[in-house]
Amino acid sequence: MKILVAINQARVLYDFKRELVDALLARGDEVLLSFEEDFRADYFRQTSARIVATPIDPRGVNPARDLKLCRFYRALLRAERPDAVLTFTIKPNVYCGAICASAHIPYYATISGLGTAMNGSGPLRMISTFLYRRGLRGARRVFCQNDAIAERVVTERIARREQLVRVAGSGVDLSRFAPLPFPSEESGTTILFIGRLMRDKGVGELVECARAIRQSRPDVRFQTIGASERGCPEDVMVAEASREGVVEYLGYQTDVRPFIEKASAVILPSYHEGLSNVLLEAAASCRPVLTTNVPGCQETFDEGVTGFGFEPGSVESTIQAVEKFLALPHAEREAMGIRGRKKIAAGFSRADVVAAYLKEIKEPE
Repeated sequence: MKILVAINQARVLYDFKRELVDALLARGDEVLLSFEEDFRADYFRQTSARIVATPIDPRGVNPARDLKLCRFYRALLRAERPDAVLTFTIKPNVYCGAICASAHIPYYATISGLGTAMNGSGPLRMISTFLYRRGLRGARRVFCQNDAIAERVVTERIARREQLVRVAGSGVDLSRFAPLPFPSEESGTTILFIGRLMRDKGVGELVECARAIRQSRPDVRFQTIGASERGCPEDVMVAEASREGVVEYLGYQTDVRPFIEKASAVILPSYHEGLSNVLLEAAASCRPVLTTNVPGCQETFDEGVTGFGFEPGSVESTIQAVEKFLALPHAEREAMGIRGRKKIAAGFSRADVVAAYLKEIKEPE
């Protein structure tokens, strides 16, 4: 089969779906990769996949640029005539999906999250809903990463129930994210945030929580890893907090495992997720997780057993969860991490997620 994979950026494909690309190539498929090129494109250049540099602005709302993207997808599909198309992330889902439907090309969409616009209100949400409906109406399968998203796309008539396939997020590579030794009690307490620097990841709540906690517990370190997101001011917030000594900003890291190893817990105050890979990777590495009680995060921990939850958008609730963790004896923190690893290993393997995709992606009838 000739398969086109359409996604927003090379780094997103590398971080979450490279094993799927590898599996498609291993079974003999011809694979084309459509994305905005970045440093992660080098990985795919070393494979037999063909890269198609794509003029996509992942978070932009410029109609002229989106029209250009639609024209690009239409020309690409006309030239290549793939047997199947896999779309990931919002713009490929809605634009490439709609063009596949009109061209009668089999396609498979994945919804990892509905995005900021769909979680808001007003005209932008109405437009987004309309685009999703057009983009997903003809998909052979729509892979959803949590039950709440699956129910919502059916309720809002974005997709039909018979189209849906539930997967455990992108899964986690359990061999790469193997159990890590827990930091010694003498090394102190470090709470680590890994994520894009944007409002919806709860960066504001993280900074204010760190500021409050460190007033009474200056020995507790808060570290932040992540790239700035286009159009989001949170990178400035984190830089200022770093200068004040509230958090330590470690920039974007290609390998987070050494930082997880030194952390006592991983925190993610996100407002919404498909299924958080950061939390899956942290728990798989035997680290307790502190996160919001929202779909996409709440599946990754058991309250008081492998982590603590709190309300999204609430600094006070975030502080309370962190204080619960800080009150635990060192031995219980370590035991919490071990229980987390068992939970993730039992149901969130990336190999199982890849197998679910391969089962559905078949030769056209």
